[in-house]
Amino acid sequence: MSFVSGDVVKVDLHWYASGIGFAANVFQAKLLQGTPHTYLDSLVVADMKDWMERILLPIAPDVVVSCDVTGASIYQKVGALWNLIGSTSVTFTPASIGDPLPSGVAALITWNTYVSKVQGKKYLPGLSEGSQTAGLWIATVLSHLASVAVQWISGFNGLTDSDSHWYPGVWSAKTLGFQSFGTAGQIPDVPAYQRRRKAGVGI
Repeated sequence: MSFVSGDVVKVDLHWYASGIGFAANVFQAKLLQGTPHTYLDSLVVADMKDWMERILLPIAPDVVVSCDVTGASIYQKVGALWNLIGSTSVTFTPASIGDPLPSGVAALITWNTYVSKVQGKKYLPGLSEGSQTAGLWIATVLSHLASVAVQWISGFNGLTDSDSHWYPGVWSAKTLGFQSFGTAGQIPDVPAYQRRRKAGVGI
C-alpha cells in the first residue's frame, strides 16, 4: 500500500505508567504534494515517528521517569475505514524524578479548526507533582506545553521528500471529512481530569 496527495494518516500513540495505567493519544494529518506521486507506507511511518518525537520532546522534563511511550500504530483513511499500515517505536525519555499526579490528571491542549465546534484535544498524562503549585501548572510547564502545541499543529515536510507536506488537523465526525487546524487554541493552567471527558474525545 502507499499514500498519494490528499490521503489522511492517523497515529495512535500509546502510553504506560506504573500506578497510572495505559493512556493513548490520537494524531491526524493530511498529505499534500506539489506534484502528486506515490508515497510509500514505510516513508509515512518514518515521518510519523519523527513527528511524535518532536511533539513529546518539550514535555520530557515534566513527565515522571516511570511513564513511558510504548510505541505508535499508524493508519491510513480508506473510505469509512482506518487501515493499519505499520507500527513504530517512539523515543521519549521522561526526566522528572518526582511523584506522579493522581491517575486521570493530565495537561490539556485544545486547538480549533476553521469549522465551528470542530477541534482537537490532547490530554498528556504522567506529569509530576512538581509540575503544579496550588492547583495550577507552573510557568515552565505552560511554556513546555506551548512548545508541544506548536509541534502538534504545524505543517511539516516528509523526511526524505520535500515535495510531500503533512498538514495536521482532525477527522471530523461532524463534517465527515478532514479539517486542518486554525490559528486559535488554548492551554488551561488548571490540570484537567481525563475521566470527565466524553468517550472518544480528546485522546
